[in-house]
Amino acid sequence: MFPKDGINVPQIRFKGFTEAWEKRKLVSLCEKFTDGDWIESKDQSDYGVRLIQTGNVGVAEYLDKSDIKKWISEETFERLNCEEVLPGDILISRLPEPAGRACIVPFLGTKMITAVDCTIVRTSEDCYNKFLLQFLSSQQYFNVVNNYLAGGTRQRISRSNLADIDVPIPKEKKEQELIGNYFEKLDILIAQYQRNLEKLKNLKKAFLEKMFV
Repeated sequence: MFPKDGINVPQIRFKGFTEAWEKRKLVSLCEKFTDGDWIESKDQSDYGVRLIQTGNVGVAEYLDKSDIKKWISEETFERLNCEEVLPGDILISRLPEPAGRACIVPFLGTKMITAVDCTIVRTSEDCYNKFLLQFLSSQQYFNVVNNYLAGGTRQRISRSNLADIDVPIPKEKKEQELIGNYFEKLDILIAQYQRNLEKLKNLKKAFLEKMFV
């Protein structure tokens, strides 16, 4: 779907679109491109502002893990001058696994911030967030990220290197929307099948345990 290097049109595309795609730096597609906040254990609270962590960021999906929910108070939010995360923002985890994975933040019914190892991406008016998410989930993108990884045991990509990544993108936002929405439906369908598969595996396991005593 995304044009390869040296090519400015994809191999397949929706009917009615013929204009060449362009390449834009990731940061140029954003009205906000910044890291989350450095939150220490002493800053955390039992309620207040939700702290979204790298463990909540899956590949094109938000992972609502109840065992890792953390919070800070409103007073701490103000004192540390935290950056608020909004529903519809994209979070990119700069830590593995894999580094560079991204998700769209859903509506959680509460004020939100994120950890310092997540980059907050708020797309500009000419970029559809669901289209950008699909690029940030492609193998083409992860290949670029892997070339930038640096560090010791837990390699990561820097925000400046993320910002410099080329994004192939249609000039027409309508084409972006069609692509983003199409792949979102596929992601939902895949997730449903995966849940059903897991249920069947558990059912088989339960039957086997009862059958062979």
